[in-house]
Amino acid sequence: MKFGKKKEAAGTADSSPEATSDNNKATRKTARGKAPKESGGSKVRKLSSVALGQALAVVITGLVVAAVMYLVVLQPAEQQGQQLAAERGAEQAVDRLEQRIGFLQSLTEGLGTQASVREALGEIGGARELAGELQSMMPGIERVFLFPYGSIPRRADEQAGLGFATLDLARRAETGRPVTPDAFPADGGWRVQMATRVRNPSTEVAEGTLVIQFDAGVLADVLSGVEGQATLVQTVGGQSRNVVSRGQGAGPEVTRSLSVPDWSLRYQAQRAAATSVPVLLLGLVVAGFLVAAVIVWLMLSSAQSGLRKETTGLVQWANKAFSGDRSAPPQFRWELPSVLADVLHRLSKAVEKRIEGTTRKAPEPKAAQPADPDMGEPLFQERDMPDIDMLDGDEDVLGFGESPAGATPEVTEAPAPRAELSPSIFRAYDIRGIVGETLTPEIVRLIGQSIGSEALDRSQDTLCIGYDGRHSSPELADALARGVMEAGCNVIRIGAVPTPVLYFATHHLGTGSGVMVTGSHNPSNYNGLKIMLGGETLAEEGIQKLLQRVQMGDLHRGQGGASDQDVRRDYLDRITGDIAVATPLRVVVDAGNGIAGELGPLLLEELGCEVIPLYCEVDGSFPNHHPDPGKPENLQDLIERVQQEGADLGIAFDGDGDRLGVVTNEGKIIWPDRLMMLFARDVVSRNPGADVLFDVKCSRRLSGVISSAGGRPVMWKTGHSLMKAKMKETGALLAGEMSGHIFFGERWYGFDDGLYSAARLLEILGIEDRQASEVFAEFPEDISTPELNLEVTDEGKFRIIERLKDLADFGESNITTIDGVRVDYPDGWGLCRASNTTPVLVLRFEAENEAALERIKQIFRGQLKALAPDVHITF
Repeated sequence: MKFGKKKEAAGTADSSPEATSDNNKATRKTARGKAPKESGGSKVRKLSSVALGQALAVVITGLVVAAVMYLVVLQPAEQQGQQLAAERGAEQAVDRLEQRIGFLQSLTEGLGTQASVREALGEIGGARELAGELQSMMPGIERVFLFPYGSIPRRADEQAGLGFATLDLARRAETGRPVTPDAFPADGGWRVQMATRVRNPSTEVAEGTLVIQFDAGVLADVLSGVEGQATLVQTVGGQSRNVVSRGQGAGPEVTRSLSVPDWSLRYQAQRAAATSVPVLLLGLVVAGFLVAAVIVWLMLSSAQSGLRKETTGLVQWANKAFSGDRSAPPQFRWELPSVLADVLHRLSKAVEKRIEGTTRKAPEPKAAQPADPDMGEPLFQERDMPDIDMLDGDEDVLGFGESPAGATPEVTEAPAPRAELSPSIFRAYDIRGIVGETLTPEIVRLIGQSIGSEALDRSQDTLCIGYDGRHSSPELADALARGVMEAGCNVIRIGAVPTPVLYFATHHLGTGSGVMVTGSHNPSNYNGLKIMLGGETLAEEGIQKLLQRVQMGDLHRGQGGASDQDVRRDYLDRITGDIAVATPLRVVVDAGNGIAGELGPLLLEELGCEVIPLYCEVDGSFPNHHPDPGKPENLQDLIERVQQEGADLGIAFDGDGDRLGVVTNEGKIIWPDRLMMLFARDVVSRNPGADVLFDVKCSRRLSGVISSAGGRPVMWKTGHSLMKAKMKETGALLAGEMSGHIFFGERWYGFDDGLYSAARLLEILGIEDRQASEVFAEFPEDISTPELNLEVTDEGKFRIIERLKDLADFGESNITTIDGVRVDYPDGWGLCRASNTTPVLVLRFEAENEAALERIKQIFRGQLKALAPDVHITF
């Protein structure tokens, strides 16, 4: 590229050839914009460095080849040897273990035919005497149980070592079903129990059942002689536990199943087996590459020495050539000095001719044009370069410069539409509104930004987000996530799951925070948000604070990230690993087309139950019935199906799976307060003195059942958020609401979970010999109404309750006002409270008889007519 020349004043130029040459050089220097390049010896690449680089390349190649040989040949051979050794050791251990198990089983069955054992059946203390005789005969026998035919106890006696597993084993033996050994932990160790029928060998008539419990050491002894580590493992409900283990191992693990169901042997060889491939081969490969590297380095070093000598000769000849010596260049072995010598030889001739021309008289300039002062020696002429002149004032060649004034178009930024928030959607323990009216994607995005801001202020930087099966939920969940991320908070998308799975995710993933998009049991045109931050489910003031943030503009701005996580399998495994249903039950499951329709039946099936699904297809329009198991009309199809199928139980879930409804085998509805009686008795039996919470809508009989079981009854406000907060405050292990929200703090996380509650119910009923109807018949029951709803306005429902508190006259009674107005009489009670989710008043009544029930209802009718005459009373 050539720049336009700067003109000089006439008469100032030096016309001498020397000056012209200097000016040409100076012009070239200025025009090209480059100073002469100084030599820098430190930047010159030497052949010694090339030699070193090539040698290193050879060494590295050798190491790579050696590593590949080790990974492809040596290591697989070594692993194969270790695997074969482990498999041989495992087979040996399995053989020994099977022989000992067979011996103990044969011993037990043989004792079942002994006359002394049959005689001990009818004697008091016969089992104890028999145990002493057997223990003296064979060490390792811990306990012996003898049961006459048909007299196996129904209840366990853990202190006597008689657990549910032992009773189940005895029943199987008594009825002639196949029995296999069973292991269980006891007294800091493990025991193995076996059972057999006691029978007369001549008549084969069963006279009783014999159960022998051995110390697990009788199996460990046979493993002591096995080289390596051998471990007997028992797997129940997906959870594996080590029964006995002997030895030490360092090789690969091998697992072999045993003839006993759920038993396996895990084996590790004592030390790694030696490989059959000689490691010398690997050393030879590395040594060969090292020798090759040395040879390369020596050859290149020799080449460098020879090249240096020839370069010295080239320089000496060039000095002579440019001094007038016309001798031919010497012969060189290396190509580079030879090429340079040829170029320098031609250059010396050109310089010589130029010098000769300047010493001769110059011809008249008429016949020739003056030489271009920009042209240098012919060798360095730049005839191949394009001749482009950049003129003054034409610097903006590509047009990226400034536009003329007024040429830039004006861009007006339109303000974003502002979402109008209705304070009515911010309820007592969640956010709930009508889709498309009080709840739109833009409103949810704004609420999401408020939630994200509140989370960050609580040092929570990640929220889990899930949504139910309503048609509007995916869009609202997406808007919610965008709002949370706009606050600078991260999001983990859990997907379409029941609400308890979202709660589980906050614990399982360690976030402690999450938001569920769900309308719960409300009509299909409703939706809402249930919010947990830092382990606290927001309620009342916490919900109102979110509204205040939006109103005050107190919103963080940032950019959070998003990821996806599926925790459904983890949720199911966590439950099935904790709960076992002893007797599989036949269960009808009505999900009401809610989101629990997928996981609910699957969970019960994995617990071993036979499941008959009813309305388990997820459909957010709820085409069959309203997803609210608290209403008797929504349970009629379930009742009919239970009776048709002859099922043991009917289970109903609400729209988001956090509530539970129950129907017995006879088709009777078990309201949640009576369900709480069963749960309370179970939990308190293991935790005497534990607090049990229930809401104001529950039966007065529940308090007595809790007290008689040894627990402490505590009445509290209705609302899942309020109930969870009270559980944290009191440390209660169980809580429940009349709506069907059940909260387990024992063995679970303390949140309301309809699926887990169903599993706990099946666990209790599975160890009962009676039908569900008989079990619940044990508990006291008054005549009661279900929840009754009176339609009012959202603004008026709380005002009516306040008037009842201040002005109503309920006569001689005990009045509780922690949530609405509950009036207790000696023979019954009544309740009127404002719903926190819908514009209704919620009432419920209970009494010892119909007359008392009608009397209490009449009192409430009279007070409502007097203090709220506009309310249409339907009860």
